[in-house]
Amino acid sequence: MNKHDRPKPKPSYAPALQRGLHEVSHQVEAMHRAIAGKTFGALKQVPGVAQPAALVESIHDAISTGVHTAVRLGNRGLLGLAGRAERALASDAPPGPRESGIRAAINGVFGDHLAAHGEALATPMQLFERGQHTAATLDHLRIPQRRVCIFLHGLACDEHSWIPDPDSGEPDYGKLVGADFGYAVLYLRYNSGLPIADNAAAFSDVLQALCAAQPGLSEILLIGHSMGGLVARRALWQGEGRAWLAHTRMLICLGSPQLGSPLERLGMITNHLLDSFDVSAPIGAIARRRSAGIRDLHDGIGTDAGQDPPNVELRFLGATIAEDGDSPLGQLVGDGLVTPDSALAEPVRANIARGQLGGLGHMAMLHDARVWRHIRTWIAEGFVPTA
Repeated sequence: MNKHDRPKPKPSYAPALQRGLHEVSHQVEAMHRAIAGKTFGALKQVPGVAQPAALVESIHDAISTGVHTAVRLGNRGLLGLAGRAERALASDAPPGPRESGIRAAINGVFGDHLAAHGEALATPMQLFERGQHTAATLDHLRIPQRRVCIFLHGLACDEHSWIPDPDSGEPDYGKLVGADFGYAVLYLRYNSGLPIADNAAAFSDVLQALCAAQPGLSEILLIGHSMGGLVARRALWQGEGRAWLAHTRMLICLGSPQLGSPLERLGMITNHLLDSFDVSAPIGAIARRRSAGIRDLHDGIGTDAGQDPPNVELRFLGATIAEDGDSPLGQLVGDGLVTPDSALAEPVRANIARGQLGGLGHMAMLHDARVWRHIRTWIAEGFVPTA
């Protein structure tokens, strides 16, 4: 059996949790030492107390080091046993929506670290058909009208985020795109903790593979929510000369922070403040462990000299929690995560159109009748039915 025939390791939560607890433990120990150091430092300045304080400090350091080391060894042993039990009990069946959602959330926060350590828990980029738990086989896809629509989820989500509760009465964009326009619908699942540029390059490869497997494909429509819109747009920048780009008609971005997210900017400011003090610096070190994907949201689409291909129509939809989106409050809070000036960054020009909705939150954009009306209108513009 060669290395390509070996079965892939089953994803396990225990090793990733063990590594995370190990790193947190070191930062907790550093914070403990910083606090104790300030206390003993002050005592050693007091005449007559300096020598006893130094002795107590050395004893304290020895004990605390032993305690933290014991904690780490205990965690390693317990989680090692847990990992072996988890692998023994794990099923070969693909994860269902609930477990897939848990993995997506973990990847959103730590996905770059999981990928760097080769963890099986790291999410590979794959295309899925609706309701399927195994990745689509590209050359077996049925695309009767030679049109395909691909939905890209946002940070810490997966393809299931696009599917509303069947009893909610909310619109299912994928079903409607297929029913109203005849597109074959696919959903992208990807590791949202990786850098946006890396995911964009991988997505470009996936689209190229799709075109190679489906030589009759004539049109690609992309719909991205939040980070998904940024991944798709950067893929457009990187797709020059590739077959899939020539077939791509439109990209619709729903609440995508083209100019960055204010929450991540606040996170960066908080990190700088935490790093400014010895006592809080270990907390800052933990905060800096958030994924590259999250950190990329500071700048949004990025500051690279990217260029949108002229053949692809761009559509941007933003939202505000406030009913009056033009009010100062609406402009300040946006949809709770993305402000209108970021979601609607581009000026209106020949192949770009924008829209804004009030009284709508960031995640609610995934299943809203008004959002669907915008999507439907945009797709219908210039749509040529297949003969």
